[in-house]
Amino acid sequence: MFTKRRTTTGKWLAFIGLWLFAFGFAFSDIIGLEGTPGVLEAASIPLIAVGVVMMIASNFFNRKRLDH
Repeated sequence: MFTKRRTTTGKWLAFIGLWLFAFGFAFSDIIGLEGTPGVLEAASIPLIAVGVVMMIASNFFNRKRLDH
């Protein structure tokens, strides 16, 4: 996922997007953690959505190949 063909911006978008997705998934009702505050449960779906959008957007930040 973090290869040499991505720019620094693309790598950062993918990295942060992955973590946002993971936090959103961890606090969602799918996992079913006990004692999760209501604010985190309410924020889980937007965190998942933003994480996925950032990972998709990171695909557009590729280095141009040099044709020899």
